[in-house]
Amino acid sequence: MNISGAGLTAHAKHEAAAIKYLEWLSTPTAQNLFADVNLEYPVNLAVKPDAVVAAWGTFKQNPINVAKAGELQATAVKLMDRAGYK
Repeated sequence: MNISGAGLTAHAKHEAAAIKYLEWLSTPTAQNLFADVNLEYPVNLAVKPDAVVAAWGTFKQNPINVAKAGELQATAVKLMDRAGYK
């Protein structure tokens, strides 16, 4: 699973520009890039997913707590290293 996200830090030096950039990321132009180049489901409902992605079915929201899942990432990587996973 790959989750793309964006945010603004509390101490951003160019807050107004950062907000404009985040707003642009949700435009059809930017979302088409995510959909066509990265093969991701677009978050802008006006943008259709790439045909490859559309063949997987419609996006279904999953209430998984990504932050909670990430808490175990370091342990999982150590376990994969010990097992010789490449």
